[in-house]
Amino acid sequence: MTNWHERWMSQQTGWHRAVYNDLLLKHWPTVQAAESSNVLVPLCGKSLDMEWLAQQGHTVTGLELVSRPIKDFFEERGLTPQQQEIGKLVRYSSAPFVMIQGDLFDVQPSLVQADAWYDRAAMVALPSAMREAYVDQLRALTMPGAVGLLITFSYPQHEMGGPPFSLPDEEVAALFSQHFELQCLEQITLDDERDRGFSSSYSSVYKLIRR
Repeated sequence: MTNWHERWMSQQTGWHRAVYNDLLLKHWPTVQAAESSNVLVPLCGKSLDMEWLAQQGHTVTGLELVSRPIKDFFEERGLTPQQQEIGKLVRYSSAPFVMIQGDLFDVQPSLVQADAWYDRAAMVALPSAMREAYVDQLRALTMPGAVGLLITFSYPQHEMGGPPFSLPDEEVAALFSQHFELQCLEQITLDDERDRGFSSSYSSVYKLIRR
């Protein structure tokens, strides 16, 4: 946690975008989440994508390890959230947003049962050894039939230590296929990532349905 806290405090947040994610805008209609869905956004930071999801009529539940981006998110929108301590967690709420600060693995299903979910930067922030537990937690915090949009990033892992860590298509299939229906909506070759020293890299966009 110290590492992520230091990154936010020193603004070493290269994953944060100042615009809505173009792949979210392109593919969210394909997910076909009901307008009134509660959308779970793991490791949300202060992503503008949560604002866009709210504009579609959804309520949004973000999970974030560090308090700084949560406070920034509400302050930047002129919102004063109610705060509630729940064990090791702190729940911030100001409609249509709820953000839970703490270790996402400490979040109990009694706190969150989402109808939909969106992951642009959560799985790739976790090393491979933690991802099975992440998928189990995602399943625990979503309703049967919940729909999700997953955006991956893959490169030869030996070429960078991460994060972000490489998340290839075959690992997505291995982790999700037992309890989710998967559909790859798009795969994009990332030629511009060669500047980072990668010999090859790509992103895949998945629609998932929880069984």
